[in-house]
Amino acid sequence: MHKAGQVMRQAVHNIYVYRFDYVQVFALIRIFQFLLMIPVTSIVLKLMLRVTGFTHITEQNWQSFMTHPFVMIMICLLILLFLLFVYYEMGFLFLMAFHQQRGLRYRFLPLWQQLNRKVVYFFSVQVLFLIVYLALLMPLASFMLPLTLTQSISLPHFLTEEIMSSRAGRLAYAAVASIIVMIGIRSILTLPIFTIQPNISILRSFKQSWRFSKRGLFELVVLLAMLLTGHLLMMLGITVVATFPLYLIERLMPSAALVTAGLTLAFLEMVFVVLFSLLQAMFSQVMVAITYNTLVIGKLSGTTHRKRHYKPLLLISGIVFLVLSMMNINSLEKSVYAPDTKIIAHRGYVAGNVENTISGLVSAANAGADLIEIDIQQTVDGEFVVFHDRTLRRLAGKNGVIANMTLSELKTLTIHQNGFSDKIASLDDCIEIAKALDVALLIELKVHGQETEDVLPKLVEKLRKYKVLDSYYVQSADGQKMTQLKKLVPNLRVGIVYALNIGPMEENVDFIALEESWVTEQLIEELKQHPTDLFVWTLNDDRSLQTFIEKNVSGVITDHPDVARELRTQQSENQYFLQRILNRLRFIF
Repeated sequence: MHKAGQVMRQAVHNIYVYRFDYVQVFALIRIFQFLLMIPVTSIVLKLMLRVTGFTHITEQNWQSFMTHPFVMIMICLLILLFLLFVYYEMGFLFLMAFHQQRGLRYRFLPLWQQLNRKVVYFFSVQVLFLIVYLALLMPLASFMLPLTLTQSISLPHFLTEEIMSSRAGRLAYAAVASIIVMIGIRSILTLPIFTIQPNISILRSFKQSWRFSKRGLFELVVLLAMLLTGHLLMMLGITVVATFPLYLIERLMPSAALVTAGLTLAFLEMVFVVLFSLLQAMFSQVMVAITYNTLVIGKLSGTTHRKRHYKPLLLISGIVFLVLSMMNINSLEKSVYAPDTKIIAHRGYVAGNVENTISGLVSAANAGADLIEIDIQQTVDGEFVVFHDRTLRRLAGKNGVIANMTLSELKTLTIHQNGFSDKIASLDDCIEIAKALDVALLIELKVHGQETEDVLPKLVEKLRKYKVLDSYYVQSADGQKMTQLKKLVPNLRVGIVYALNIGPMEENVDFIALEESWVTEQLIEELKQHPTDLFVWTLNDDRSLQTFIEKNVSGVITDHPDVARELRTQQSENQYFLQRILNRLRFIF
């Protein structure tokens, strides 16, 4: 622990002494990131869509899109560009830290040239080791360096939720995650070793990191934990102090709350950017100190510092603060509304019930859901059963295939989930109960390939029989069938379900149901202009629910309709600006 304390003190000392160097470097990094990297990525994507003739990429067409020669070339170039950005960003910080800790003079141009000399490895087979290295570090990088390009890279929630739905899946997930984290930590020194040592390859750097971390793994984990804990505590403390005046003003001088909120949010945004940049600097200092055992604190030999002037920096900071404040005031003023986002219960209410059952439907209605989503499939006798999976294995523990069984056979079976049990229901059963409860259904048609040719007319007739054509919603992942259904019954609200989407969407349906990972601000605005409703699925944590309710999307599909309803109620005209600010900071960072 004594050595860990020395490393941390030296890191703070160096960052303070060379603070102007870090200001310049981080300013250049952010400018390069936002003015080049992000626009280039967007332009390349639009170019790929135009060249290939695709309007947008979905799970139905992604394979043919990805195998297009032009797309493959562009993706390789984007990966290379991303790797180079990470290499130069972190490599520059590592080289600065190394020279500072050794008391060596340095200038930016020679450091840049040193990094340039090793770019040759990015055009060799060894770049694969760097890709593996960054993939292993992605979970850590996306948390420790949230302002870099790794922020939004993660597994889609619907995949992790499916994995975590069973005990075997949870154990497998925990085992794989543990292995990845362990390998990631063991290889974490690869990049500092590669960038600092002039004559070492990526592979040799990887091996050296592995050997080094074998004896210093505990120390490395302790230092990373100290960094993250200190960073989070500092963020929390600054947030409490900065928002306290707003807390008072909202209660004593409500008329001044909007302007105060805009100023407070701008201040916190700037402070958080600085804190995350400092975290990157601390990270580089600690990694170099651990790798090269440089623990001397004091006046560094051979260093001279010209007198620095704070006025230009203060002027730029003031301008940025004013611009952010005006933008935030305008944005916060627009956020004062009562959202009308529909709360859609996913497969009924699964807490205390089995999915897609009558009991789950009743519980969802009692929890205040605006719509209740159920899955239906056609049975071998042409009827509609309410069931999600193609087989009975997960819920009934049997090997039966839904498409090969009759409705009467299925309704005799008992299904189990999370310690609860219930009977399989028919579509008629669910509609009758939903009408009695005065709640509408969102019916998802699961297509297994053995449907009768008149499956759509049969479904329409069923809805017409119960007089719900004008109030119910029907969706499916089969876009062709939904387009046919919309033509068949123009007044029925029809939608297409997507697990993946990249690019603009121009579908001739009433709504799109899209997995949350692929929902962007641009897409939300495009669909509002169309106009096409957007249902986002499946949102099961408070942060995701709050995010999309605040964005006022058409609907959120969730396993927790009671929580979603409460969050929607809180997001009203009477909600304090302080709460809006805290929510927004969570969304941004």
